[in-house]
Amino acid sequence: MWYDSYSDRLMLYARNWLSEDTARDAVQGAFVRLMGQSLTPRDPQAWLFRTVRNEAITRLRRRERYQRHGQKLATQRLCWFESHPEDLIDAHTAHEVLMTLPEAQREVVLLRIWGQLSLKQIARIVGSPLTTVHSRYKAALAAIKERMQSSCRTRMD
Repeated sequence: MWYDSYSDRLMLYARNWLSEDTARDAVQGAFVRLMGQSLTPRDPQAWLFRTVRNEAITRLRRRERYQRHGQKLATQRLCWFESHPEDLIDAHTAHEVLMTLPEAQREVVLLRIWGQLSLKQIARIVGSPLTTVHSRYKAALAAIKERMQSSCRTRMD
């Protein structure tokens, strides 16, 4: 049940930092850890996002260590979204706009919109005050709106 409800959202969130394969591993690992809990977390949704975030950070640190030691790891930066003819927004443009946001703002947008988490839950996940999360979210939405409007104007001109 939880896997069906949250796996796609968790994958998108993990893709904020990781390649698709590594993100899939992180998400699956979170569900394995959830099943191994003796007590169900009070807020399983927030717990899963927090676990995926921690796993992504761990994997990033590991990757940075490898890179410092001269090993180059290839990272995929493919478009996160699939395009469909009926879509109102171009998937490639949406991906590009998200990638222009500062990482902290992008993370909040992913958790809020795709994770469908409350700002309070997001604050707990990222370890920031609610007011900070709220201001990041507002700033991100303003930036997205501005960039998407400019891309729409460019196409119509």
